[in-house]
Amino acid sequence: MSSNETVAVLSWDESPTLRTISNHCDELLLALTQKSVVAIDITDDQPVDLTLIQLIESARIYASTSGKKLTLLKPASGHVRDVLERGGFLQNISPEDSNFWLHDGVK
Repeated sequence: MSSNETVAVLSWDESPTLRTISNHCDELLLALTQKSVVAIDITDDQPVDLTLIQLIESARIYASTSGKKLTLLKPASGHVRDVLERGGFLQNISPEDSNFWLHDGVK
C-alpha cells in the first residue's frame, strides 16, 4: 500500500481470488479506517474471481456510510471486466456503478 496523508493506493501482488481474499479484505479495511480516500489498482492481467467483486462492493457500502471514498485507479478491464460481465453486473448498470467500475462520465 502506498499512501500520502489522505489517500491510500492498494496494489496487490497476490491475485485477489477466493484463496487470498481474506488478506486483501484486511488490507482494504485497514486502509479505509486510516485514510479518507482509497484507490485500488488492479492490473489487466491479474487473475480475479467473484470474491474480488464482492469485496469491492462491500467496501463501497462501508466507505459511503463512513464518509470515505473508494475508487478504482483505472476502469475495470481485463479479468475484472470479464468477471463483471459474466456475473451480470454490467447489465442494466446504474450511472453510479458505471462511473465506479467503468469510469463512464469521469473527466
